[in-house]
Amino acid sequence: MIAGGLPVQAGNESVAGIGVAGAPGGDLDEACAQAGIDAIAGGTGVTPGFRRR
Repeated sequence: MIAGGLPVQAGNESVAGIGVAGAPGGDLDEACAQAGIDAIAGGTGVTPGFRRR
């Protein structure tokens, strides 16, 4: 996966992806992508992404 992109998972299955660009670093793009996943995940059965460490 490239910086700024995260998978969206339902259960154990990847169902989509989200990508963000434009911040001064890939880690900030990825944080923004995670925030978007977290914001829409409530009640949808979507796993709030995964965080690479």
